[in-house]
Amino acid sequence: MQIKEISINDKEYPKRLRYIKNPPEILYVLGNTKILNDEGIAIIGSRCCTEGGRRNARVFAANIANAGLTVISGLAKGIDVSAHIGALEVKGKTIAVLGNGPKYVFPPENADTYKNIIESGGAIVSEYPEDTEPSSDKFRQRNRIVSGLSEGVLIVEAEWRSGTSITARYAREQGKEVFCIANSRENRKGIGTNIQIQKGATLVMEPKEVIQKYKANRIEQLTIEDLEIMQDKQENKLETVKEEYRAIYKALAEEISLNEISVKTKMEISELYEKLFLMEMEGLIEVNQNKYKIKER
Repeated sequence: MQIKEISINDKEYPKRLRYIKNPPEILYVLGNTKILNDEGIAIIGSRCCTEGGRRNARVFAANIANAGLTVISGLAKGIDVSAHIGALEVKGKTIAVLGNGPKYVFPPENADTYKNIIESGGAIVSEYPEDTEPSSDKFRQRNRIVSGLSEGVLIVEAEWRSGTSITARYAREQGKEVFCIANSRENRKGIGTNIQIQKGATLVMEPKEVIQKYKANRIEQLTIEDLEIMQDKQENKLETVKEEYRAIYKALAEEISLNEISVKTKMEISELYEKLFLMEMEGLIEVNQNKYKIKER
């Protein structure tokens, strides 16, 4: 997939980002550029987080994405990657803003999430040319883009001194609301979150409290147990599919075209036609206006 360069003067340039202080002149984007202007919530926090922090990031992100909002984060370890994963688990959209060029995956262990974001209709965004290596100053700089793309910012768990406080400051300067999940006084990993509440951030205890601020539609509250069940169901379904179809089945996380399936699976169109026809006959998939999707069973 080609990296797309979007200038600040282009129509595709995110409207919210255009009006922040020091907006990037060029964005380098991999994936779906259309979602850059969709309503989204940034979910951020510490790289060195607790297991509870990861769970909260995943659950809040899943609910926010399930309500039709895009989840925005930085693909870092800990809270960031957990937020991206939570959005992907409900087939929602998510944007990862990098502190390096978009072809450089950092940290390397998040390579699968990076790939899944693109394949699920999300986007990888950077203000740096494709082969730019990561550095601490670039991560601090990218935080203004994380908050700038969003309607509001949710801090899940953050230490006293962290990049999260920088993002919160950017958000306030940009006129964005900052939400926080309160942390136990004994949890040193979450003391920065409590400090942000003292500074005026909005305390939230449930995902719906963030969603209702931006969405008036019905909210279906998902729990960590719901996400585990959904994951198990998907894995169980895949086990029942013939091995020769599995690559195609995995590619159909959403309704997509023949050409998109070809790109994802790296299969020739002629081979795909035959396999898709057989999968349709076996009741595994269905076709609607030349788009393919998994048939609910």
